[in-house]
Amino acid sequence: MSNHVPPRKHRKSVRQGYWNLLWPIWVLCAGLLLLVVIGIVQVYVASLPQKSDVPLVVLDHDRDLHLDPTKLRLSDAHLFETSVSGERVKFVVERTKSNTIHVAIASCRLCYRGHNSNYVRKGKMICSECNGSMPFEVNDRRSVKNACALVEVPHTETSRDLTVLARDVLAQTTETIQR
Repeated sequence: MSNHVPPRKHRKSVRQGYWNLLWPIWVLCAGLLLLVVIGIVQVYVASLPQKSDVPLVVLDHDRDLHLDPTKLRLSDAHLFETSVSGERVKFVVERTKSNTIHVAIASCRLCYRGHNSNYVRKGKMICSECNGSMPFEVNDRRSVKNACALVEVPHTETSRDLTVLARDVLAQTTETIQR
């Protein structure tokens, strides 16, 4: 008799065999993970505040706005910011085609309560809550049901000068928040 032992066949590693069988599942999981990451990034980008396409003119502390109304472009919103008693407030000035000048806080009642930032797009104030254009409130009437209307600020107007007092802007802002 022979002492010769037949050679053993080495089996493949179990890990190598499973990888070859399960690679479609790994690709599917990676694809789903990629979709989740893309969704999170889109939500993050959508939640970033929009930037206005008009420049913001920052006035000095407690400085009133004095402006020649003829320098205002027709039907374009002009964005200003003033600082009163340490509080910064934005307001918008617009001259309509009928040469009526509107001055308003650069936010609607709803957004000032929620501290959201609105922005100017194509000459119109856009609400950051509903992404819709905000019309001016006229004579304290709410022209829009969802309160997305710009609250008027008292101002004086002559043929050569438009004056908006910083304290009036702050007072109107305070009144708007309290409503």
